Amino acid sequence: MVENKNDNNIRHLPIVIVGTGFGGLALAVKLKDAGIDDFTLFERAEEVGGTWRDNTYPGCACDVASNLYSLSFAPNPNWSRTHGTQPEIFEYMKNVANDFDLYSYIRFNTELKEARWDTQSDKWYITTNQGEFTCDVLTTATGPFGEPVVPKLEGAESFKGYSFHTFNWDQNYDLAGKKVAIIGTGATSIQLLPEIQPYVDTLAVFQRTPSHVLPRIDFSTSAAQKAASRYVPYFQRSIRSMWYTAYEGLVGLPQFVDSRFLTVFETAARYHLNHQIKDSVLREKLTPDYRFGCKRPVFSSKYFPALEKDNVDLVTDGIQEIREHSIVDGTGQEHEVDVIIYATGFRVPHQIAERLTGDNGLSLSALLEDKPKSYLGTSFAGFPNLFMMLGPFSLAGNQSAIFTLEMQANYITKAIQSMRKKALKNVDVREEVMNAFSYEVGERAARTSWVNGGCKSYYQHANGGNAGLWPNWSFMYRWKTRKFEVNKFHIKHDSVVGEVK
Repeated sequence: MVENKNDNNIRHLPIVIVGTGFGGLALAVKLKDAGIDDFTLFERAEEVGGTWRDNTYPGCACDVASNLYSLSFAPNPNWSRTHGTQPEIFEYMKNVANDFDLYSYIRFNTELKEARWDTQSDKWYITTNQGEFTCDVLTTATGPFGEPVVPKLEGAESFKGYSFHTFNWDQNYDLAGKKVAIIGTGATSIQLLPEIQPYVDTLAVFQRTPSHVLPRIDFSTSAAQKAASRYVPYFQRSIRSMWYTAYEGLVGLPQFVDSRFLTVFETAARYHLNHQIKDSVLREKLTPDYRFGCKRPVFSSKYFPALEKDNVDLVTDGIQEIREHSIVDGTGQEHEVDVIIYATGFRVPHQIAERLTGDNGLSLSALLEDKPKSYLGTSFAGFPNLFMMLGPFSLAGNQSAIFTLEMQANYITKAIQSMRKKALKNVDVREEVMNAFSYEVGERAARTSWVNGGCKSYYQHANGGNAGLWPNWSFMYRWKTRKFEVNKFHIKHDSVVGEVK
């Protein structure tokens, strides 16, 4: 870890990476591979892992197959199942940090409070709970799912029972025998519900909008498969390629080629619903009225059967108010509860944007206030030497997020290499380049079900356009990030501002 102190006794760190989830770890490894080791990672918690460290609710698992939802340079032959669970993914991430000797580069219990660009010194001034720092290059790798959202419901403050968001799961609290309410029926709720249903007294599930649910293809990994992954050349890589092709094609076809392919998924989801839910009234409540993909589809073979259990009640009439020991739905019916679990998602985009101030004195959240914009999901005009991982228009809705993060790690590493090779003090993406890129992806997304599918979701910004998905094949994102094109940036070199041709 490289550290210097300037005249004001503020510690200087050449490269700062905020966050030690998959993105932060991938970038750290890529930098080391490139011979760049004067970087520091800031982590607000006591361990690496990001969202896979923080989300510990029962049933927490990944919807993407483990051989694809892992770093290509760190294959794991020991996955126990087709799809990894939270404890297993968290352990994998700790192993990556250990195997690549990253722990010595991490400042734990260090949370970024504010970062502002100083045009006089061409540095980022960073305020944390552990003091102040400066850095030359700042990268945020905090991800979009780090700030839980709890809706403001009438009377919530009067509730006398126990309430919490799934992000803040209390492992020491026993739900057995309790009257429980789950608010929300997205991906988290659908994983959680079947796990707690067998041992709670009653379970009221408050649904605003039903989800498209497909069966979960998940099997235990045999000893022979683990051995082949460990000892047979290219076996695990071929499995990874198979999953990549499946996600890329099956999801890409209806979004980027012809929306009529959505009918195949809608038919499969409807068959899954009809096959597992026998009660026609309940089945109607669980039937989406929007196109597949407009909201995040979910995968479960246990959710629908759990909803039909005698101690479960699906409530679709909204919430009128919360009282001391109950929730009153939109029809006035009172549901007695001891515990309220909020499975209500996360603030998107992450509030990290509010903490970043560019060279014009505006925060990044102000730049993004009207609608999302970026260049390649990593750079923003007026924010020199700032790179963001999984920024607007980079996360591919048809591919593993790890694929995108690795491409961005490669790209940011090339950017830093180029800056050092050309002795550039700062690089700042040209506004017209950012706007052209943002317009292009906005137009391309207009015909996808993410934007034009008949629903409202976090895939869309306030005006209904693309909130930040990459609306193209993921291999096209790889192509666009294959090199750092300096000519698309304003640069400062030896106090001369210009554009490299």
